Amino acid sequence: MGNSQIAIIVALCVYALYRQTVRHTIDGRNRYKIAIIYAIVGVVIGGFHAPPTALAWALLAAGLVLSAIVGYARGRLTRVWQQDGQIYAQGTALTITLFVLLIAMKFALGTAEYFVGIRMHGSFGEILILIAVMVAFQSHIVWLRAQALKAQHPRPGSPPARPTGANPLSRIDTIEGS
Repeated sequence: MGNSQIAIIVALCVYALYRQTVRHTIDGRNRYKIAIIYAIVGVVIGGFHAPPTALAWALLAAGLVLSAIVGYARGRLTRVWQQDGQIYAQGTALTITLFVLLIAMKFALGTAEYFVGIRMHGSFGEILILIAVMVAFQSHIVWLRAQALKAQHPRPGSPPARPTGANPLSRIDTIEGS
């Protein structure tokens, strides 16, 4: 991986982290936009080196599954609330931590693959594709939660709902009410 590729990864990761810290409306029109951008950049600019062995393919598949799991968890832990007829979402310290841990896991796995001799070419594109999968799952889960919240309070003048997902240890904050 060259310096320019590392700079692009860092810039995209910083942007993704920034987006998590900012309150934003959920309207559904562009919910997969960031995931699509990451995937395109990962495939077109980052390149993709096909894993040479079955073990390397299995590790890639495991990374994709882990990305989906982390995306699901981040979607469940993102704060979602309704105010003045709009649905808002904002990441938490835990969702940001999960993002950073996923990226660190991919770098550690790539380094281990290199030193063990499983694969000599890591792929800049793989990291961005892992992020794209995670962001897509997160966006979908947040969208589903927003739709459920909207169904609970359909009128713009209804009282604001408490943010959901603010406390992962408390099931009271979930929109399902279970």
